[in-house]
Amino acid sequence: MTETRASGTVKPSTDLKIRGYAVTWEPYTMGPDSWERIDRSAFDAALESPEDVALLWNHDTSKPMARVRAGNLRIFTDEIGLGFEATLPDTAVSRDAVSLIRSGIVSQCSFGFHVRGERYEKAPDGKPLRVITDANLVEISAVTFPANPATSVEARNAQPAARKRYYLPPEM
Repeated sequence: MTETRASGTVKPSTDLKIRGYAVTWEPYTMGPDSWERIDRSAFDAALESPEDVALLWNHDTSKPMARVRAGNLRIFTDEIGLGFEATLPDTAVSRDAVSLIRSGIVSQCSFGFHVRGERYEKAPDGKPLRVITDANLVEISAVTFPANPATSVEARNAQPAARKRYYLPPEM
């Protein structure tokens, strides 16, 4: 397939759109002995004056699909979590990603970040709960195996909205 270029850049394709949540506000397990939760205000400072955030395929920096700086990635927070919408360029990586997302083979996200603030609490099951209170967002990724299984990604207009799943510690 031939790629279309204008002024040396790959043109976004209106057919290659994805959206999802790279972060949800609910606690998730970090293994058998601890939990993690991202505070709702953790990205407030980062989003007020965002550095360049990239959308990657499986955290692979050689497979970028969108960037805030390029204008084809929008990042936001709402009552669910840190969400995103992207119009991907017509590249092999983007086409493969959209195909795998549409088929449901890849349905979740992850993110790369630098912690600037955190605190520790006790989860309902008594295990440690790390609460990230301030973070600098570096990248978000559509991934095969996320740390937080409540995240989501979907190809816009290609499938119904992803079902929200909850993975909370049992109340004791």
